[in-house]
Amino acid sequence: MTTSASFSIIIPAYNYAHSVERAAASVCQQVYANREILIINDGSTDATAEVIDQFAAAHVDEVRVLHQVNAGLAAVRNRGVAESTNEWLIFLDADDELCPDALVVLAQAIVRHPQARLIVGGHETDDGKRRRYVAPWPCVESKHENFSNYLDKRLTISNGGCAMHRSIFQTTSYDAALRHTEDMPVFAHVLANYAIASVDKPVARIYKHADSMRHDVDAAVKIGMSMELAIFDNNGLPEWAQDYRRGYRARRALSLMKLAASHGRPALVRHFFYVAFCAAPIQALHPRYLRRLLKNLFAHRGKRHQT
Repeated sequence: MTTSASFSIIIPAYNYAHSVERAAASVCQQVYANREILIINDGSTDATAEVIDQFAAAHVDEVRVLHQVNAGLAAVRNRGVAESTNEWLIFLDADDELCPDALVVLAQAIVRHPQARLIVGGHETDDGKRRRYVAPWPCVESKHENFSNYLDKRLTISNGGCAMHRSIFQTTSYDAALRHTEDMPVFAHVLANYAIASVDKPVARIYKHADSMRHDVDAAVKIGMSMELAIFDNNGLPEWAQDYRRGYRARRALSLMKLAASHGRPALVRHFFYVAFCAAPIQALHPRYLRRLLKNLFAHRGKRHQT
C-alpha cells in the first residue's frame, strides 16, 4: 500500500506490567512499516519498567522507551506529543491493543478523507466473557452536529481507536491537572474546530475490568462539574459551542448522579440531581432519573431507621 501517512503509537504505562507487552506487541505485529512506537513509563511501582525495557531490547529498531516521575496520564500524553515525530498520533492504553491491520485501515481512511484531522474507528470490547464490536457513530461535515453528538455520548471516541493529526496539538493540549477523563476537553476542541471522519472497521480492542479508572467514583467526583469548565472555558471553542453548555451541564450532573447512586453515595445523588434540575428541569424530571433519586432517598431513609 502506498500512502504518506506515518503513525506514532504512544503507550502510557503506569503499573501495567501484566499487559503492556501485549499492547506493544499488537503494534509490532501490524503489517505497516511507516510507524514508531513510544512507551512512556509514568513512574510505575511494579515491574513495568523491566518489562518494557526488555521488550524494547528485543525490538530495538521499532520501540523507544521513556521513564519519568509519575505525573499522570495527561502529562504523559503531552510528552508523547512532544517526543514523537510522525504525522498521525495514536494513544494506546497499556491494557488495550490494536486490532490486526488497524494501521492499514486508518491509513486508507486518511487517503479517502484528506481534510480530516481526526479519524474515528470502531472498536471491540472484551470483558473476559465475550467480545463485542462497537461501530463508530457516523461523523458528518457539520462541526455543530459532531460536537453535540459527542457531548450527548452518541459519538464515542476511544483512545487507541482513533488517529489524531499532529497539527491538532498546535491549538490544544491535555490538562495535566485532570487525572480522570482528561481526553474529553481535547476531543471536544477537535470536534468543534476540525474536519473528522469515521471508518466502520475495528481499530482497537478495549479490555473492560472492574478496577478501570472509568469506574473510579472518587476520581470522577473529584473532578465533578469542573469538567464543564475544562470543556467550555479557555478551550479554544468557537462562540457557537456555548449554546450547548447548559445541556451538557445537566447531562454531566445526571451521569455523576448515576455513578454516585451505583456506589451508594446518597448525598452526592441529591447534589447532582439538584445541579441537573437547575440546568434543565424537564430533563432532570425524566422518570428514570426520578426513580433513581427516590430509590436512593428511600434506601438512605431505611438505613437511618435501622440505626
